[in-house]
Amino acid sequence: MAKVDLARRAEIGREKRARTRAQIVEAGATLLGGRTHEAVTVDALVEAAGVAKGTFYYHFKGIGELAAAVGAGLSQSLDELLTPARLERPDPVDRLSFAFIKFLEKASADTDWARLVIQSSQSPIEFGMGVRANLKADIEEAIAQGRVSVRDVELAADIAIGIWLEVTRGIIERGPRPGTTGQALDATLRALGLSQR
Repeated sequence: MAKVDLARRAEIGREKRARTRAQIVEAGATLLGGRTHEAVTVDALVEAAGVAKGTFYYHFKGIGELAAAVGAGLSQSLDELLTPARLERPDPVDRLSFAFIKFLEKASADTDWARLVIQSSQSPIEFGMGVRANLKADIEEAIAQGRVSVRDVELAADIAIGIWLEVTRGIIERGPRPGTTGQALDATLRALGLSQR
């Protein structure tokens, strides 16, 4: 009788669950593009993903949680795309400013993307963990250099992300406006205790 490798079997199970979850998220991104999560049904989603309804509910509590995962993935992929250019900048405030501007420019250019990222902000587990980690690293370095007056790194990250989210909501509701990106960045830097870029 063949010996069963339980560790390998568990690994295969994890890989299959990850592929299935990714398949559902991909279908969700397609269906949610241009719509709110309230406009998408679980039935439409499971049909698009090619999975059973129970499989969907194994991975997500509902469409809102799926929308959060889709948005988090979108913000994470943009962050990964920006990271090489961001890391070329030796100054932490310049890195923070670069990322902030690029995220707002993306939100202005693609409101569907922005809507999904905003929806992901409702789920603290999903929302931009890598984005927040990079932001905190830049803020910590700026604090160590004595350039930021907000000494609590978590609070400083909350301030920057909060301003970004509210400005992005404004872009979605009212459309992009000239000068918004620069003004939002200046306000964020002032809120962190920096008076200039």
